[in-house]
Amino acid sequence: MNAVLHDIGRGLWRLVPANPIVVRVVHASSRRTRHLWIRCAYLAVLTVVVVIGVLLNQPGRVASLSALAKSAAGLFEVVSILQLAMVCVLAPIFAAGAITQEKDSETYNILLATPLSDAQIVFGSLLSRLYFILVLLMASVPLFCIMMVYGGVTGYEIGQAIGIAAAAATVTASVAIAVSVIRIGTGRTIFSFYLAIALYLMALWTLSDVPFFIAEAAQPSPGQSARMSWLAPFHPFLSLWVVLGRTPAPEFGAVAARGFPTAYLLAYPQFSFIVLSLLVSLVLVCVSVFFVRRGTRVGELTWLGRITGRERFRETTAAGTRRPRHVWSNPVAWREAVTKAAAGAGGTVRMGVAIGSLVAALWLLIAYARGLAVDDARLWLEGLVGLELGLAMFIATATAATSMTREKEANTLDLLLTTPIQSHRIIWGKLLGLVSFAAPMIAVPIATLGLFIVYDLLSGRLSGKPGGIVHPEIVLTLPMVSIAYLAFACMIGLRASIQHRRTVTAVLTSVALVVFIFALPASCSFASRATAPWLTASLTPLSPLPAVMFAIAPEPFLATGAQPLTPDEVATYRWIAAGSSLITTLLYGLVGWWLYRQMVHSFDMVIRKQTT
Repeated sequence: MNAVLHDIGRGLWRLVPANPIVVRVVHASSRRTRHLWIRCAYLAVLTVVVVIGVLLNQPGRVASLSALAKSAAGLFEVVSILQLAMVCVLAPIFAAGAITQEKDSETYNILLATPLSDAQIVFGSLLSRLYFILVLLMASVPLFCIMMVYGGVTGYEIGQAIGIAAAAATVTASVAIAVSVIRIGTGRTIFSFYLAIALYLMALWTLSDVPFFIAEAAQPSPGQSARMSWLAPFHPFLSLWVVLGRTPAPEFGAVAARGFPTAYLLAYPQFSFIVLSLLVSLVLVCVSVFFVRRGTRVGELTWLGRITGRERFRETTAAGTRRPRHVWSNPVAWREAVTKAAAGAGGTVRMGVAIGSLVAALWLLIAYARGLAVDDARLWLEGLVGLELGLAMFIATATAATSMTREKEANTLDLLLTTPIQSHRIIWGKLLGLVSFAAPMIAVPIATLGLFIVYDLLSGRLSGKPGGIVHPEIVLTLPMVSIAYLAFACMIGLRASIQHRRTVTAVLTSVALVVFIFALPASCSFASRATAPWLTASLTPLSPLPAVMFAIAPEPFLATGAQPLTPDEVATYRWIAAGSSLITTLLYGLVGWWLYRQMVHSFDMVIRKQTT
């Protein structure tokens, strides 16, 4: 018996603490300058927020100790949300390349040739990348302790907030490891992982407001109307809302009759999220162990290939009987169109997203036809169109960011450069391929709006009359600016793909830049609603989210002051937004053309530096 326990203990010791991958990565990578700057940036953001909050909460500025404690609680809420958001972004950044980095460096086969077991490879990759996130969370503890000095925040709440962030980091890192192992390939890893995480968080966040998912026993906090959702144990931000007191959880005695595990999920959603995240992470890691060596069998025919007829296709191709294809005048554009911008299984995901979005639009249209209130229908339509447009832009940006990096990683760029195709034709061909790939995605939100427009026209409901849900100008303004957003995002992604060697860096850089550029006018438009509605109407077309909200429901978007807007004022602001939409389209078009000229001008020099 002692020998068995000794063997189990030695196996666990080699699996986690003495794992060679963990030791190597923690010892070497923790001293890298890039990781140092990431840690400094993370702490700098939190420090700036805490310092500003502390300065605003000085005793001379606050009337009483209770007001000081309330201000400190508000500061803790902001910092907790910010920390969780950054963890959800940083965790996949560190974890997504855990396996694919070995493949990109052409050391993955060497790793498989070592005496390391499959479990050691998976657990080592996960823990070594998760180590950096846990260090960041531990480094933020002193900042949280500063808020305890002012009262209103307890160590118990701080521990729960950090625990939720750590659990979210663990489950996102586990999903990233699973995607990386099951589908070896950096571009597909980034695309599939971020799309799945974004869909999950957005979908559950949207469903949390549906009355069907609201817990009956939950009560709103004083002065608030929001109540806890059944989905809180499965969503990090909804669980954090419980810790912060926005949506208090019901007492255990009020739900004890529901039994296990429902009663515990409702009474302790924050702890349930932590436990469920750890269990899901363990399952994902254990499943990933069986796929570690499967990705190396590239080219072998599977049982699915035999069913779908791939074997017959290969035999026909080998015999030289495949039908010839007509190549366009631009062979790069033809190749991108045929391969769907090398989306791989991402094309299937794209089609699934499109079909799911249209099904949701039909469901909302049926509810609207059966008597759903116009205000509620507009609210749901805003969320649906905003989600569809956001996913379309994210997919287009990520795909554009992999258009050139995949050539570099697959060592096909040298073959492309030896052809007589000039640089401007290469870039233009890539852009045409991206357009053919992204066009169906941008058509989804436009089709969603078209369904409601056609229904309003057929039912006699027009904007301005009882029951109308959309305004006439949305037929031109929103599709016009949506195409401009998508083209601009593709330009940013393609530029990053040319400048960077690796797909991970190109995708993260392009997505971060697109989010930052669109966030600036969005923040200005939201901030000026109460003081300068005309400025808000002028700035909303510059960013996708306010553009969708204003185009569908301009009245509630602008009605933030004490005096409601008159119909004439709303009509004036709609005309201003329509004119601004045209200017925005031209502006993004000019910027996109400038980026294209810059890429053509610097293409040869940048690629020459990277290939030498």
